[in-house]
Amino acid sequence: MIIGEPLPPSGAFGVDAIAMTMRFGDFLALDNVELKVRPGSFHALLGENGAGKSTLVKCIMGYYHATEGDILVGGREQAIANPKDAHALGLGMVYQHFTLVPAMTVAENLVLARDDV
Repeated sequence: MIIGEPLPPSGAFGVDAIAMTMRFGDFLALDNVELKVRPGSFHALLGENGAGKSTLVKCIMGYYHATEGDILVGGREQAIANPKDAHALGLGMVYQHFTLVPAMTVAENLVLARDDV
């Protein structure tokens, strides 16, 4: 354990985005979005271009910092400052199909960016 780093939950854990709002200047990309991912489950976000899918996940993964809202990992509120923090909490993301390695499985693509695996 490193002092100051978030503690990962043990076992399967859930992830919640609570009242997530994201503004880019005057543009409202997310408006009070709620997402609950139950422990041990996988989810896919589907929708039209501009629906906010990537913005939501980038807020959860620490690429963006939401204007408003909270992230709970394993039932505990977390401040995820960057993708390294998200990975330390056990979070991962499979990116859009054109950034995947076609010869690899979903699980292999998930751990591809993890330096601790």
